[in-house]
Amino acid sequence: MDNRIKIAVAAVVIVAAFWAYQTFGTATVAITSEPSGAVVRVDGRQRGITPIERLELDTGSHRLEVAHSHYATYVEGLSLRRGDHLQRAVKLEVGEGTYEFLSNPRGAWVEVDGERVGRTPMKYTTASGPHVIGMGQEERYIVEETHTVKDGQTLEVNFNLNIDPHGSVTFTTFPRSAKVEFIGEDIVYKPKVRVQIGEYAIRVSAPGYVSQEFRYQVRYGNNLHEVNLQRDFGTLHVTVTPADAEVQVSYNEGGQTRRQTYRQAIQVPVGKVEVRARALGYRTSFRSIRLGNKGATVRFNLEQMSVRPGQVIRDVLRGGGQGPEVVVIPAGQFQMGDANGPPSEQPVRTVTLTQPFAVARYETTVGEYLKFAQAVGRRVHELINVDAPEVAMTHVSVQDATAYAEWLSVQTGQKYRLLSEAEWEYVARAGTSGPYFFGDNPLDLCTYANVADRSTRKRYRDWDTLNCDDGIQRLGAVGTLQPNPFGLYDIYGNVAEWVADCGMPDYARAPSDGSAASEGIGCTSNGIRGGSWDSMATEATSTYRLTGANANDDRGIRLLREL
Repeated sequence: MDNRIKIAVAAVVIVAAFWAYQTFGTATVAITSEPSGAVVRVDGRQRGITPIERLELDTGSHRLEVAHSHYATYVEGLSLRRGDHLQRAVKLEVGEGTYEFLSNPRGAWVEVDGERVGRTPMKYTTASGPHVIGMGQEERYIVEETHTVKDGQTLEVNFNLNIDPHGSVTFTTFPRSAKVEFIGEDIVYKPKVRVQIGEYAIRVSAPGYVSQEFRYQVRYGNNLHEVNLQRDFGTLHVTVTPADAEVQVSYNEGGQTRRQTYRQAIQVPVGKVEVRARALGYRTSFRSIRLGNKGATVRFNLEQMSVRPGQVIRDVLRGGGQGPEVVVIPAGQFQMGDANGPPSEQPVRTVTLTQPFAVARYETTVGEYLKFAQAVGRRVHELINVDAPEVAMTHVSVQDATAYAEWLSVQTGQKYRLLSEAEWEYVARAGTSGPYFFGDNPLDLCTYANVADRSTRKRYRDWDTLNCDDGIQRLGAVGTLQPNPFGLYDIYGNVAEWVADCGMPDYARAPSDGSAASEGIGCTSNGIRGGSWDSMATEATSTYRLTGANANDDRGIRLLREL
């Protein structure tokens, strides 16, 4: 054989032998990781960084470790034979590490990634990796840094909190609603606002009060300061025709509505002021003004009323049908209360109703109320007999009565509302001064009022009842008995009628113009007048007063329509 051929054959044999050795005489591992860049160690010796396409290893057993900063180390035992070619795709999991938080001074609050976790000194175990650590303390600067804790590591984080040259500022003001401003500074005031130590120009103001401006020195720590504003006043002039009209001025004073009678030019706190002028036989007029410290003049020319007392009015409802019949009641003056009665009916006082108004001839019936309830989707008590539309409506609260009046006002374009106690007693008396509009004999009640009498006793045998008979056991159809001199039916008995006034214990603070009395900003109970089907004679009088807060089967509604 030619030497060249021998050499070529020998070369092929050597290459083939080398390839066979590489293929069948060794083992390899290909390693990738998520995330990449992990350190690969075999039997404790570093062999590269992922990804590794080919790592040659001797046959036998090996310990493979894949480690990456703050991830848990991946460990696997490998058993290799000649010719093995393994692949490993390792997904590293987040581990767990512990922070040891310290601070100077001690007691700083600690936040990890924005979540408050406690106060120093403390230990806190969390997922390994980078975390934003914040610490702070009152009167100290807040420090915030990112620290990475490795899997299985306990990492000390120690912050030195420097003194913050700021102070907190709180102004206690009267009135409480006063506005506090830092003049010329980009500082929005709120209680305990922190500002740099130094001197500031402060303005405190409130509508209706004289503003204050002053220099204020903010020092380290908590700064407290009290500011009491003085009311600002303006002069109010009122002219009115006719000249003998009564003028009332109302305004807010310390969160309460104050009312005083106007006599001549008066000093009134600036702000919203309501002026009301009224005279007998004239339509009452109101003006609401914003009074400044330069004062204001209000002029009234009252319009004479032209309605006829006793006239019956019935408004048309926009949704179809008619509203309740109302009777025009004349203006007038009367003595309200009873000097010989209980304390609740005293002190007796003169009440002047300066203009006529109209009152429902009958108590609100089931049929009338159902029309409203169905129109607005208002619940009706399950004990109401919807098949008796002519019977007085019961199981209604004062809120139900008010809602019905407001609905009527919208439907008719006229103002309907509950009567005040003064208006109720005025129409109940109908020009009389005794306990009843018909005299002083309670046995005559059965002619005019459905009260607890002999008919009621047939059903309620243990009751004390009047020794007369109206022929009705419980509720009856409205208008069954005789009316009073104003033409109003069932003013006593049948159902007791809600009035607009709060349940005041007496008349000591009641107004004399016939308006409703109220206690503060709300009522916990309301007045109820007239007695009902289960009342004795003492409860069915012109002066008897009762209060309540809930609906039941002997309370109903009678409305007033303003003219």
